[in-house]
Amino acid sequence: MKIRLHLGCLFLTTIILVFSIKNTVIAQSAASNASIDWRSDFQSAKEEAASDNKFVMLYFSGSDWCKPCIQLNKNIIETEVFSMYAKGNFVPVKLDFPKMKKNKHTKNKQVQNEELAQKYNPNGVFPLLVFLDENDKMVGFTGYTDVSPQTYVTMISRVLKK
Repeated sequence: MKIRLHLGCLFLTTIILVFSIKNTVIAQSAASNASIDWRSDFQSAKEEAASDNKFVMLYFSGSDWCKPCIQLNKNIIETEVFSMYAKGNFVPVKLDFPKMKKNKHTKNKQVQNEELAQKYNPNGVFPLLVFLDENDKMVGFTGYTDVSPQTYVTMISRVLKK
């Protein structure tokens, strides 16, 4: 009787472990699909967007100091819902303005980010997503709002009329 009970517990534990591993693999697979292919060069991003009939999305972020930026990344941008929408609708350019020395960019990257900030984010709002058409015209912008990724995507699609 004791042996059967122990074997039953062992069997149940094995089934739970198998399902746990399966769910972990599925979650890791979904997370790997949820990554955005950030561009670092604005000019090439504009060219790509024009050839693919997409918008350019400029993401002004303070990755190591801006709490709403960190929340936007975690709750919206790093989700599969947002990344799949991004892949189909715009070419993303991340314009990060870190404060810690270890996160600083090259001088060229810093200059590009500053020039784009002067043109598209002169008030220094963080986080800020700016959407540009093929003529470099701003067609919309948004910041962080505590909503679901699907609601956020819906908000953007209304702005972009897509």
